[in-house]
Amino acid sequence: MMESEFPQELQTQAYGILSSNDVEPLETLFSHVFGSQEPQRSQAYTFLHCCKKHFPHLLFIKLFFVIRCSPVSDTRSRSALVLRYLKICDLWPNLSLIAQNYMKSHFLVCLREEVSMPTLRLLCGIVSEMGSEISKAGHEWPELMDFLLNSIQSDYEKLQQCALWVLAYLPKGFRPVVCEALVPSLEPLHSAILQALSSPNADIQVTACGAVVSLIGLFTSSKGRNWFNDLLRAMMVGLFNLLSHLKEEYARGAVNELIMLVMDEPQILKPYLNHLVLDMLNVLECKKVTDETKLFVDKFLLAMAEATDLAPMMRELPHETMFRLLTTSMQLLLSIKDDNAWYNTESEQGEHDGKMDVYKSGILFLRKLSTALGEKRILPICFELFLGHMEATEWKKRHAGISLLAVIAEECSDEMVMRKDCLDQVTAIILKSFKDPHPRVCWAAFNFMQQPTNLVQAMQILYHLKIVCALDAALDQHRNPTVKEQVVSALQYLLKNVPSDSLRMHTDLDTILWKLPKEPQET
Repeated sequence: MMESEFPQELQTQAYGILSSNDVEPLETLFSHVFGSQEPQRSQAYTFLHCCKKHFPHLLFIKLFFVIRCSPVSDTRSRSALVLRYLKICDLWPNLSLIAQNYMKSHFLVCLREEVSMPTLRLLCGIVSEMGSEISKAGHEWPELMDFLLNSIQSDYEKLQQCALWVLAYLPKGFRPVVCEALVPSLEPLHSAILQALSSPNADIQVTACGAVVSLIGLFTSSKGRNWFNDLLRAMMVGLFNLLSHLKEEYARGAVNELIMLVMDEPQILKPYLNHLVLDMLNVLECKKVTDETKLFVDKFLLAMAEATDLAPMMRELPHETMFRLLTTSMQLLLSIKDDNAWYNTESEQGEHDGKMDVYKSGILFLRKLSTALGEKRILPICFELFLGHMEATEWKKRHAGISLLAVIAEECSDEMVMRKDCLDQVTAIILKSFKDPHPRVCWAAFNFMQQPTNLVQAMQILYHLKIVCALDAALDQHRNPTVKEQVVSALQYLLKNVPSDSLRMHTDLDTILWKLPKEPQET
């Protein structure tokens, strides 16, 4: 028999606490688990894992006892959190059949009687996981189905919310079982969820979106009426209502449920893809919507572009729709400040000073979208946007234009090299940007010339004379140390990639090399 990793003394202490009616030791334990003080926190987690290993049945029962009997909502919530942390799937099978039946009955009583909504939300997640474990063991829980149907049709909002939470939290493997059990009640369930999606209570509305995702197999597998069509439209109407009432945190929750739907069942959205994209573009184009919410919408659109079942349709979107999609994405690249720290060469952030998280997310989104949609689809539109932004009077737009160019050069270099007009225009614009009145645009242009892409390599081979002369002039013109560092780096990168003999034929290369900082020699 293997020796336990937990000392006998700790096991004895654990058994004593779990088998007593006193909840005070557990309350103390919770304060350490959810606190930040060490070593108490680590010791508390060790104690919990000792209980889980040696007395899983007692641990489950004790935590439920606290949930059921403690008059303090915070203590009940903490007990539920600990129960979820320890994983129902590890604890439930250790209970005797009598104990399991007791828990099945009394957990439903808890759902009816719990008054703290944060605690109730946790309990709903536990009940969903219990249902999954019961199903895995080959048993049924018909009382849970009755509770869900009665509660979701109740006039009492708390019970509606409770039923929707249980449905939204269903583990994936348990969803088909629940869907099959609810087939006889499809029509009233559909009506109840449809009503919940238009509820003035934003919590109910968003949770109903999660319930739709969990029960998608029920609403799409039935012959005859298309039950899902009404629900999806209600979800989108609800999303716009949340945004119009400035409830963006809830709106992000609704979009997140749609993202889960794309990831779980993308093929279901095929008939609705064009309308979904247009609806989401309307959100992105709304000036009142915050960047944080727009990033969630971008994640949804990207999920559709990356989904194998939906990607071909995304690539076939009309030109106007694709142009709007990429235009709204470019707005994210305007989230950059002219931060004073950027001008300090000793700043720890360096090139990232002033670049907000939205800008970085925008770059990442454009990069992934370019990969998903393919170079032939995005290059003409992106190049058109690049040209338009480089003619703008606002420096942020010109900076965004070069940022976009850097992104598409990663994906579309070969196509851009093959189009000589494209190569000529990029070269002319980048050389012009070396002398841009704003230093951050200059910096972006010099940084672009250090990209290890076929586009930059082709520019260096075909236009090395123009580029080296422009970089030489920039060495003399720029006084900003941050920009000058990039000029030097760009010049060194070019000299490394272009044979010096090619340059010596047309330039005074030695004079240029003399201007570069000398590398320290080894002693």
